[in-house]
Amino acid sequence: MVNKSHETRPQVLIIEDEEKLLEILALNFRSAGYRVLVAADGVSAWQQFDRERPDLLVLDLNLPKLSGFRLLELVRSESDVPVLILTAYDFAEAEEVARHRPNAFVKKPFDVGELIGLANGLIGRGPSG
Repeated sequence: MVNKSHETRPQVLIIEDEEKLLEILALNFRSAGYRVLVAADGVSAWQQFDRERPDLLVLDLNLPKLSGFRLLELVRSESDVPVLILTAYDFAEAEEVARHRPNAFVKKPFDVGELIGLANGLIGRGPSG
């Protein structure tokens, strides 16, 4: 087991219920030097967040078991971790989530390179890691 205090790579928790997209995101974040945790529903995402305390969340809003809106509300009740929202919703429809202070919104479909760049910016990491 790796001692987290000696691990310099940031940890991201990617929460996405579309399996192929989740795989693509995980692969790209790993390639960018992140340690990656994944969850396909809000309940398992909350459990992983509570256990691991990642450096960044990449969160889809439309999730089974526990919505991304509710998950963000729970996370914000105890953490200011950077949250990058991935959504197919229009920004106007996603206004409700804005009161829970996400750090960024990315509308699907998106460019993975731009997403990684935005994620790096949110955690104060340079473009190359």
